[in-house]
Amino acid sequence: MTDAVVIGGGVIGLSITRALCKSGLDTILLEKNERTGDDTSSRNSGVIHAGIYYPENFLKSILCVEGNKLIYEYAQAKNITHKKYGKYIIANSSSESNKLNFILEQGRKNKVDIFEADKDDVLDNNPGLTFHRALYSPNSGVLDVPEYVTALEGDIQHFGGLISTRTCFLGAKKEHDKFKIHCKSEESFDLKSKFLINCSGLSSERTLKSIKNFPKEKIYPNYFAKGHYFKYSGKAPFSNLIYPISGQHSLGIHVGFDLAGGMRFGPDVEFVDKIDYTFNESLKNKFIQSISQYWPAINSEKLHPDYTGIRPKITKPNESMKDFSIQEGKHHGISNFINLQGIESPGLTSSLAIGNYVKNCLQLS
Repeated sequence: MTDAVVIGGGVIGLSITRALCKSGLDTILLEKNERTGDDTSSRNSGVIHAGIYYPENFLKSILCVEGNKLIYEYAQAKNITHKKYGKYIIANSSSESNKLNFILEQGRKNKVDIFEADKDDVLDNNPGLTFHRALYSPNSGVLDVPEYVTALEGDIQHFGGLISTRTCFLGAKKEHDKFKIHCKSEESFDLKSKFLINCSGLSSERTLKSIKNFPKEKIYPNYFAKGHYFKYSGKAPFSNLIYPISGQHSLGIHVGFDLAGGMRFGPDVEFVDKIDYTFNESLKNKFIQSISQYWPAINSEKLHPDYTGIRPKITKPNESMKDFSIQEGKHHGISNFINLQGIESPGLTSSLAIGNYVKNCLQLS
């Protein structure tokens, strides 16, 4: 018998487990892979977002703005490698400039530090960049995700929690006021817990179908959005994150960095039917065409395949963006069960704030 079981060991599950352990709950984290943070968490840009793009009443905005502050403080306290690069959001035409006005207004509504950039200032640190106009977000940066995962694991152990890797969640049902949770590691076994939290990301739809009496109409289908990243060899000409005007399902093929200062580009977005991290090298020309719109001097011979990632979207390909879905008992009818779906970008930035949010939900249930 334990107090809480968390399904899914990405940065969201780790952050929730950390928050629950820290508050005094005996908590077990179930992760199907050999290591935590091996799927979505380790296959993204590693960018710390400021919370600019989303409507002010969205959890994506509220938790990203709070999470931005928390993750910088945490990285500093834990000596996690990170850097506040600052981000320029650029428009390359007068029509894109109108979209930039909307982004500026939305960022201010979200109480984010964002302002109009001086063109000379942009070019001083980013020579060769071509743009019509730019906004600057000083609180955007990059985090070493593996180090972050390790720090969260260390906190969980310190606060008495248990991380069970290579452990598959098979199903659960509510019996009286406890969850009976069926799992499999080397052998099948059962757990009993007062609280149950689903944050299994790419597997969340399948997880919910294995929970008895969870209403089917409350299950969001998962849509797998695959993105590619290319790395650029040689010295990076840019000193800041560079983001073109965003598309419907991504923030565009942008300029990012690893913590050694190496430059990368991505992601693109392609909806796929299954989880497959194979790299499609034929996309290189598409990347060059997109990048050359803001960096005409790109040397195509220096652009090389890096890695791919898949986001667990609950938004259909031709649908308007949905918010994070964090359902409590009042939403689905099962008390003491918290269900998280669609925790994609800015999930990494929001992770510590999401941990606190879920902890508060449980204390109220």
